[in-house]
Amino acid sequence: MESEPNAASAGATLSPALAAAREASQELLDRLDEDPRTRLLLEAEMAEYAQREAAWPSESVRKHRLIAVRHEGKTFYPAFQIDPVRREPREWVPAMIGLLKEAELTGRSFAMWAANSCPRFGGAIPADRADDPDFLTKAAGSLADI
Repeated sequence: MESEPNAASAGATLSPALAAAREASQELLDRLDEDPRTRLLLEAEMAEYAQREAAWPSESVRKHRLIAVRHEGKTFYPAFQIDPVRREPREWVPAMIGLLKEAELTGRSFAMWAANSCPRFGGAIPADRADDPDFLTKAAGSLADI
């Protein structure tokens, strides 16, 4: 996934509107970290969670098998895309990557969407419903509205 611009690290002063938007984005991403099932993991943490070698997360992103989130100069991996029993990416992940590319959405946009309640998931947070057999269909419909 593409890196998000980081004006603060480039030495630029953020406008109040941009600072507020950045703060709101951070709050959404923080919401994912409140639950171990939906948290955002660094590469070593994702490798451990999936019981794989250290480079597995970044290799899986290159092979379009895992979604990455670029935020504040770091790469994170949403835990909810891994089946906690099989320790494999959920079946919907490759298709979701294709949908995100087609819609020109980043992994970060996907993670922020997954942290918000969604009518297509009965008002639940999509990240909490990653095991829903209709996750891809519901997500595609919802993401099309973005």
